[in-house]
Amino acid sequence: MKKLIIFFFLICVKSAFAQVIPDSVDLRDNTFYVVFENNAPAGNKFRIARKWFATNFQNYREITLKEDPRACKIVMKPLVLYKADQYSKCYLTAELTFECDKNKFSLKFDNVKKRAAFSTMGNLESADTVYQQSKFITDVEINKYHRYHELKGKSAPTADELREIKSYAYLDEYTEDALRKENMTNYTELQKVVAEIVNMLKLTVDEGAQL
Repeated sequence: MKKLIIFFFLICVKSAFAQVIPDSVDLRDNTFYVVFENNAPAGNKFRIARKWFATNFQNYREITLKEDPRACKIVMKPLVLYKADQYSKCYLTAELTFECDKNKFSLKFDNVKKRAAFSTMGNLESADTVYQQSKFITDVEINKYHRYHELKGKSAPTADELREIKSYAYLDEYTEDALRKENMTNYTELQKVVAEIVNMLKLTVDEGAQL
């Protein structure tokens, strides 16, 4: 079966409708679940959500694992292109579940992973969460940062230590907080993608389900 390549174009969300901010999207357990109150008929919410998914995800039929109008439930596994950091693009892959009843609707992301966007980077899904990967990179850089400042504080560094200082000179441009923030970019960008999907769906359901 051909690989599904989904090009998902996210739109800016009206701030008044933005109910989820990226920082609140916790993906450390490879999952995210959010529920919204909405008293429109469940069938209306289901039809609006289905149309939104079909419009915004290419190959909707191929990526849909379950579509049950009676249970008002949709389960699918999309690939969502996003910019992982300033150098590379990746795909968010997850099992995405939409459910609703007469009082609410929910969206759940399960088994959240990232995949390389290009075959030359490899197509294996990561075994670790994006958070764990980003945290690992951050910890490595923070250790270098502390080592650099320790060596700079020495009154008579050895030749090897001088070479080490030179290799870490780029860290002069950072505070520890700035370094931590930059090296968590992969995770924070993924948080933004998930938040935008949730907010756009919420905006669409809230505006359309009452019609």
